[in-house]
Amino acid sequence: MTICEASKATPVANLPPPAFLSTGVVINLRARQRLALGAQCEHVYIVLSGVLLLESSPHASSRQILDLYYSGDIVRARVIPDLPGASLIASGQAEVVRINVSRLETTLETDPDARHWFDCAMASQYPRRLLHLATVGTLSGEERVVSLLVELACRVGDAGYKSARTFDMPLSRTDMADYLSLNADTLSRIMSRLRQSGVLGMAGRGRGYAPNFAELCRLTPVADTIRALHCGNGKEKPGV
Repeated sequence: MTICEASKATPVANLPPPAFLSTGVVINLRARQRLALGAQCEHVYIVLSGVLLLESSPHASSRQILDLYYSGDIVRARVIPDLPGASLIASGQAEVVRINVSRLETTLETDPDARHWFDCAMASQYPRRLLHLATVGTLSGEERVVSLLVELACRVGDAGYKSARTFDMPLSRTDMADYLSLNADTLSRIMSRLRQSGVLGMAGRGRGYAPNFAELCRLTPVADTIRALHCGNGKEKPGV
């Protein structure tokens, strides 16, 4: 299956087929634990739960979160550029399966179901990266923040009463600011305005709440695109 074909295929389940679990080693990660990266890394990681962050620090005084990996996402360490300070970090407690590259290749060659799942999972991640680039490069600060909140509501959220949604907030304030290319104080002011307007609340420590998810979505012009790319996990159909 080509990447083009995989991108048009029916979305697959978040969790990988059993072949990957039996081939690899399941690792439980604590918050802020790091995983090996770089051209010499002989492993591929598949996220089973939690959220992983790909960070880079070109300068000692600067940091950028380049990508987020959710349940069902694949991290191919070999294809990540050798950037200064590049690290893969668990934002909180997480679980991954670590698979040796040679064993992965054997599994993909001998198991059609594993190959289909892997190709579709990889293909689904590319358009998400392009969307994030467009979000950071063209949207206002508030629109960037709302876009991330909508994404989190889709990926790590649950439908509530009527149109409400609760969702995890796995990124710290600094992580969110570095992912959205915002100043941390600017991010705090935007979050305060959203709470004061009533479109965002907190449902406990590390848990966000959108009383009316549709109202939150209306604050970003890319909401439909986010939902199309991130809500294919069985929790919500795009456009609902």
